[in-house]
Amino acid sequence: MNILYILPFSYFYNTRLCKGNWTFHALFEWLSAAILVIVFGNNPPFQALLEAILVYLAFISLYEIGYIVNDLFAARKEKGGRQRGPQNASSMWIFTWVAFRIVAFVILTIVLNKQGVWGWWGFFLALSIIFTLHNVFVDREFKVATFFWLAWFRFMAPIIFVVEDRYRMGIAFAASISYAAFRLFGYLDSKGLLKMPGRKRIRFRMVFFLMPLTGVIALAPYDEAHGFIVLCVFYSIIALLAAASSWLRHGHLD
Repeated sequence: MNILYILPFSYFYNTRLCKGNWTFHALFEWLSAAILVIVFGNNPPFQALLEAILVYLAFISLYEIGYIVNDLFAARKEKGGRQRGPQNASSMWIFTWVAFRIVAFVILTIVLNKQGVWGWWGFFLALSIIFTLHNVFVDREFKVATFFWLAWFRFMAPIIFVVEDRYRMGIAFAASISYAAFRLFGYLDSKGLLKMPGRKRIRFRMVFFLMPLTGVIALAPYDEAHGFIVLCVFYSIIALLAAASSWLRHGHLD
């Protein structure tokens, strides 16, 4: 297994994705990102989608370094920390995994021709700072703040460099009030910081993702809000389809 962890995405897949909810990532991250870059991308749809995939691979290469440090070092110091991954891995293997990811990030940066783009380096510098703070903080309340921004960076990474400039802020706003905020509930629950037993109900999710439609109504007249509108409408459609599916299967909403 150690040799497999050399590949970017492999650590995320083996320690989280294969044991978690594929559907959430597929719909709320990857499919929504694909729709946004296809609709609002600077390039034709196929080229924009390919670019987004390459940017995501660059992102996950660095992001997994944060996962590795969190699982094999930081979690041991945190009260109730989840020690995922190969806890008995040698220093040589850990160094190898990190080194391969740094090399992959540099190669993808060159392939994407981003080595001279200050926005690229600023984005990933900010991401690195947030993940470092997340792993350094022991106080669970402090880690709530860093987790929120980690979720935001995670959603924006494959999108921010691919869409047209005028749509970027609207998408970033929608990602913060919808995707990142919803992810925060799960994190708070996992740390015992949330008293909200009904948050996993279909009805709650439906209401949560329908509420931003009020913002859609308010911002509809503005061209720069189109990214916000598309993402919020997409999430509301998913929530409504999930509610309809639950109703058809059980005759009621849980």
